[in-house]
Amino acid sequence: MIGKEVISEKHTTIANALEIMSERANFDELSYEHGCALDYLQKFSKLNKKDAESMLAQLLNLGLTEKMAVKIIDILPENAEELKVVFYRSDLPENAEDVLDVICKFK
Repeated sequence: MIGKEVISEKHTTIANALEIMSERANFDELSYEHGCALDYLQKFSKLNKKDAESMLAQLLNLGLTEKMAVKIIDILPENAEELKVVFYRSDLPENAEDVLDVICKFK
């Protein structure tokens, strides 16, 4: 990675990353590291890309940041205690119950 710089950065869900890596695997042979990443994504992806995008839109409409919404989608907390893990540096939002309701729709 010497001589390379970050041009842009975007938060993405595990479901989206899985689709990107799967397409790449179908197109070309993956390196060892990419194969390990694909294996990880397959094991820990809980939603498909369409559901993840829909959930992301709903969480963003509730006023969450993109980073927090993506982490919530990846973890899919089941209760307020698990949701606190995502908001470990700040207080739970007042609409935490609404966030949990959105998560329940997609489980």
